[in-house]
Amino acid sequence: MSKVRFQMFLEEDQKEMLERLQKDSNIPIAEIIRKAIDKLLVESKEKKKIVIESEITQRLLSVAGVCGEGPKNLADRHDWYLYGISRK
Repeated sequence: MSKVRFQMFLEEDQKEMLERLQKDSNIPIAEIIRKAIDKLLVESKEKKKIVIESEITQRLLSVAGVCGEGPKNLADRHDWYLYGISRK
């Protein structure tokens, strides 16, 4: 993956902590920042995923779309298809 130059401002204490981390880990500060950004992006993406807690909801969603195609007017005439009742 290619890298692009990006300039930003840090708080003084952030810079000092990054420098200490760099000395302790012997990893360049830029790499530490890239890894932190990657971690933040993964966490953000995971938070957006819908958590399905109910077993009933999981079961219902598991059958969604299994029937494939249906009649083109199913949304408008569902009462007729389900019960034989015409909507007026």
